[in-house]
This record gives sequence, structure tokens and C-alpha cells, in this order.
Amino acid sequence: MNDYKAVRSSLDISKSIAFYLEMSDPAAFRLRDRAGSIRTINDILQGRSEKTVEAMLAELEQKGGTYYAGEIAILRQNIQDFQHQKMMLTQPYCKSSGKTYRFRTFDNSIGRSLKIVDQKLFDKAAKAGFPPEFFRETYFDQVNIYCLPEHADFYGSTFQNCAFAVCRISAPSFIGASIYNSEFHSCVLEYADFFEAGIAHTHFHDSALSHVTFQKARMKSCNTIDCTLDSINYLTATLDGCSFGRVTASDVRNLDTATITQGGAGQEECRRNRDAIFQALGVEQEAA
Repeated sequence: MNDYKAVRSSLDISKSIAFYLEMSDPAAFRLRDRAGSIRTINDILQGRSEKTVEAMLAELEQKGGTYYAGEIAILRQNIQDFQHQKMMLTQPYCKSSGKTYRFRTFDNSIGRSLKIVDQKLFDKAAKAGFPPEFFRETYFDQVNIYCLPEHADFYGSTFQNCAFAVCRISAPSFIGASIYNSEFHSCVLEYADFFEAGIAHTHFHDSALSHVTFQKARMKSCNTIDCTLDSINYLTATLDGCSFGRVTASDVRNLDTATITQGGAGQEECRRNRDAIFQALGVEQEAA
């Protein structure tokens, strides 16, 4: 079965599993340790742990008993859906279509008219195949994006409250795009161009980024967690209040040309944030 569909993120599933473990065995899974429990569960779902998913589910079913049997069955299906979608990350999405859609339009702040795509329209196009120009100069409103053709062109597009969810994103152009309050989770993002993109309050987690350029991109309050980063270019980018945690990074380029700051923070706090980013990305700073 090669059907693409929206699935819950492993982090979201992990939060649900942690909740039921706390309810079933509060002595062993204390509320104040929730962040650590969620991280541990997420590592299992992502294959970063020696413990298997089946062993974790067996523990959950044993502790939850019959009381949470229905909820746990739903979680098992959520996990199976996630695993199936993740297996498909190696397979290019190859559907195409010449279908013409009737779009509503939205005039953005710089006078450009954008096509509007909501979840219903995206799902319809994903099933039939995306027509040319579907992604270019488009306003995506609360869309869960779970499949894309190679070389998707998002030039000048805007994303508001969107999720790139367990999605293969190969050689896309996000040149001049605006991405707000969104996330990339469990994605393969390769040969992507974010030249002069505006990216705010948007987070990358459990994803593999390779050969990605953020040249002249403006990034604000963006977190990159549990990701692998290879051949990433930050030439003259702006990173304002951004952070990196538990990342595996190699061949990070031009970080020394980036403006790394933290709006509203003092000079010393900005310096510490800059040092933390260089350390997380494995880049040595030149002596002052």
C-alpha cells in the first residue's frame, strides 16, 4: 500500500503514551518527570533506543490493563500509521496531474495575490497528483503536508500553522517564502533552498536535513531538535532567538557570517547563545 496520508508525529504520540503511563503507574511515571519520559518514548519510536516499540507497547498494555484498552489500541494504530509513512520516505512521490483547480485568493502585505490551499484542497490534489504551479505563490493555511513531488516550487508562498509531517522533501525551492508557526517533523529535507525566506516560530524535529541552504534567510525563535544536519549553509542568515539541541551536525558552512542574536537579551546572553549554537553545530569560532 503506497497511500500517503497525514499521521501523528512521534513526539505527539509520545505525549499520549506518557499520559497513559502516568495514569496507569503514577509511582513509576511521575508528572514532574514527564519531559524525560516523553523524550525516552520518542527515542524508541524513532529507533534511537535499544528498547523496541513492541516491548514498549507490551509494557503499556500490561500497565493500562482493560481500563485503557481502547485508547491503547488507538495508539497502536497511530504508531503503525507513523511507521508506514516513515518507510515511504525513501520513495519519491510520482503522481502528476493537469487538473485545473479553482482557487480562492489572498492579497498579502506586499501586494502579491496568493492562491489559498486548505487541507481539503491539498488532500484532493495529493490523491490525484499535483498540477504544475500548485505550490508557487500559494497561501497554505493550517495544512498538514505529508507528500510532495520532487523539486516542489514554493517561491513566494506563505505557510501559516502548517506541518510538514513525515514527508520526503527533495530539492524544493522555498525562495522568498514565509513560514510562520509551523513545524517539520520526521522529514527528509534534502537539497532545499530557503534563500531570503522568513521563518518564524517554526521548529524542526526528528528530521534529516542535508545540502540545505538558509542563505540570507531570517529565522526567529526556531528550534532544531533531534535532527541530523549535513552540508547546511547559513551564509549571511539571521538567527534570532534560535536554538539547537541533540543534533548531529557535519559540514556546517558560513555560520561565522550569520547574524546570531536574541531579541531583548543583553550582550552576555547573546554571546552565550551564539557560543551554544556554534558548539551544537560543531563549528569552531575564530578567536576574537
